[in-house]
Amino acid sequence: MLRVPRMAPFGWLAAANFAFGLAMGIYQTIFFNFIGQDLGISPNELGLLETVREVPGLLTAGIAALVMTVAEPLVGAAALLLLGVGFVNYFHIDGIPSLILFSLVASVGFHMWMPISSTLALRLSRVTEQGSRLGRLRAVAAVANLAGIGLVALVAGASGLRPLFVVAGVLAIAGALLVLRVRGVPRTKRPPRILVRRAYWLYYALTFLDGARRHIFMTFALFLLVRDYESPVQTIAILSFINGVVSIAAVYQFGRLIDRFGERRILMVAYGALALVFVGYATIPILGVLFVLYVLDNLFFSADTGVTTYLGKIAVDPADIRPSLVTGMTVNHIAAVIIPITGGILWEAYGHWVPFVGGAILAVASLALSSRIRLHEVEAAPSPVAEAKAAP
Repeated sequence: MLRVPRMAPFGWLAAANFAFGLAMGIYQTIFFNFIGQDLGISPNELGLLETVREVPGLLTAGIAALVMTVAEPLVGAAALLLLGVGFVNYFHIDGIPSLILFSLVASVGFHMWMPISSTLALRLSRVTEQGSRLGRLRAVAAVANLAGIGLVALVAGASGLRPLFVVAGVLAIAGALLVLRVRGVPRTKRPPRILVRRAYWLYYALTFLDGARRHIFMTFALFLLVRDYESPVQTIAILSFINGVVSIAAVYQFGRLIDRFGERRILMVAYGALALVFVGYATIPILGVLFVLYVLDNLFFSADTGVTTYLGKIAVDPADIRPSLVTGMTVNHIAAVIIPITGGILWEAYGHWVPFVGGAILAVASLALSSRIRLHEVEAAPSPVAEAKAAP
């Protein structure tokens, strides 16, 4: 009889996140070459695709409301299962309709998993180590992401892109089995089905701007390199590999810096740097510089851990965390259903610089809002997790 190894709850969560990161590393590395060179879609079609597949993000609160009383590990398993099914079916995509369909399936799983994984990490952590724990979880995903990128670089030339989508899907399904092993999550009273609190307005605002800015970069940065500069999948894999190496240290170190210096200082520095990255992408036509800016964007985006820990520290009730993260995910995607298709249209009409200038403006707005974080509010906030029940 096969014996399942004993491991702490956070260890099983980290293992599931590793499988998720590995699957996403493969998927993200090959996606833009697949749609740009295999399917040959235009910026307008890319904008439409991104807008449609971000609809599940907009509906996250509604989806989560249906399962709000279900244990987090079960919801996480269902999320990773949907992600895997969507990825596997990329194997036989032959046009925009099927691309949109299976992208939607994967997107539902992805957008369910993100708030669930953060919720589990916060509730399995003491309040004094939330930043470090979230950073550690992201570092695990970054290592896995790096492994996925390396796999693409090694075998994409021989296997082609489509079989790699199947591999990514199987890995996500394996992650679903792993997250079912998470035990010992502290119990709370029954959470509200949908939660919006005025006290959390700054969290919502920062999350909205993060989503708007991030979706500009995610939609158009690599697409610019593939479409306008004809970067092959091997080049994208190498770029992603370098980015992954940098991110592994960054996600953990940003968590530690947040614990030491607080959310306000770290977020202000990061948003200022991101504004400069977007300006560079809009104005500099040198491919090598664009590669560097791409890595810097991902590096400084790791600081958004501070937005999540800010919520964790100001939560007035432990039961607020999960529904508030879900609401935040929904707010994050309000702009996401408008920006990609609008950015694609503006790119076609005026050039690629327009969406990136918009991203710079959003980064400056985030900088201004993050300056409103009050340190005394964070320090005085009650713990969202009962430390006596938290996992070691």
